[in-house]
Amino acid sequence: MPTTATALPSHRLSPTAPHPAWHPGLNWHGLHVLVTGGTRGLGRALVKALLARGAWVTATGTDEARLAAARRSLPQVRWLACDLVDPAERQTLVRALAGLPLDAVVHHAGLKVSREFTGPAALDDAPLADELDLNLLAPIALTRALWPALRQSAAQRRAGVVAFAPAHVAQGPHASSPVQCAALAGLQGFAQALRLHSEAAGDGVRVLCAESGTAGAADPWAPLYDAANTLLDALEDGDDAWTWEAAGATHRSLGGALAGASAY
Repeated sequence: MPTTATALPSHRLSPTAPHPAWHPGLNWHGLHVLVTGGTRGLGRALVKALLARGAWVTATGTDEARLAAARRSLPQVRWLACDLVDPAERQTLVRALAGLPLDAVVHHAGLKVSREFTGPAALDDAPLADELDLNLLAPIALTRALWPALRQSAAQRRAGVVAFAPAHVAQGPHASSPVQCAALAGLQGFAQALRLHSEAAGDGVRVLCAESGTAGAADPWAPLYDAANTLLDALEDGDDAWTWEAAGATHRSLGGALAGASAY
């Protein structure tokens, strides 16, 4: 997996800085954040919003052309190619992050396959498995692998945050994508249980998950940045869940719910 990227700075927040993870006032300046699916759409907006708030960002993508364009436009980000469905590539990503403080993970990478689920055409199990893997199993496995780093960030009073902000979540249930909807429902349940686990174990890692919501929007692009800042505001304010009221309209305006597959 290619890992050519701009090196992250060596300085970090002092371990004695005020712990921002469990109360309002989280300050992104100097924190290292991983964003999966950061080359397009809401993921790209999240990367830009984090940079604007002073964070150091590592972001992943799968499309080489989009990664190349992202490296040109945002060279201060550490861009890594990673197919999160592939366990070997996930491990390569984890190794690429080893040795660096990791303060937050935002899971945005996702896959939506629009299909006539009960139609006469036979269901192809390969895209079905990929849809479940990328939307549900991959973020679970990656969270488990990165949990020690996030727990260390919380223990050293930097942050320690994992946020599940999957692509298309704001659209809510949709007739053409029942498998993706099932995966996202499972992811929300996992996030809720993981939050309870973190509290019971005293790990100090804060776990958040997006909720569904839709609303109209005149500008098809503005909701992306509004939604990205809504997420970051929720983290700063100590909310455990948030609703992206604008993001659903964004996907519809830009051709969401298209036939075939849409990956982030």
